[in-house]
Amino acid sequence: MLFIFDENFPPEFVSGFSILEKANRRSVIPVDVIFSVDFMGRSGASDEDIIAAASKKDAVIVTHDGDFKRIKHYKPLLTEHNVGYIYFKVPSGKYMYWDIVKAFINKWEELKAEISKSEHPFAFEINKQGHLSKLSF
Repeated sequence: MLFIFDENFPPEFVSGFSILEKANRRSVIPVDVIFSVDFMGRSGASDEDIIAAASKKDAVIVTHDGDFKRIKHYKPLLTEHNVGYIYFKVPSGKYMYWDIVKAFINKWEELKAEISKSEHPFAFEINKQGHLSKLSF
C-alpha cells in the first residue's frame, strides 16, 4: 500500500514518517510513504493529476487541503480512478505542527488496518485528537 502525502504537509514530516515506517519491520501492514512532489516529480500538481496518478498505484492520498472537504466535488473523480483518501481535519484557529505528528503517530497502525479492510474508493477523516471516522460519499 502506498500513502501519498500532499504538499499541504511539510516535506520533512513526510520524509520522517517514511523513515519511521521503513524501520517498523514488525508492522503487520507494511506501507510506503511518499511526498506528492516526489511521487509526481514536480511541485504544484493539481488534485486531479495526483488522483489520476495515484490510481495507477492503488494509492491513498493524505491531505489537509480544504478543497478535499468538499468530497461531493471529488466523488466522481475518486470513483472513476478508484482512489482512497484521508483528510486530516485542521482545527479552527491555530494548530501546532506537533498536533499533526501526534494524530498520525497515535493512530497510524489503526489507520492502516482500517484502510486495508476498505475497498477503493473510500474516504476517512482524522482529527487533531487522532479520532478516525469514515466519510460517506
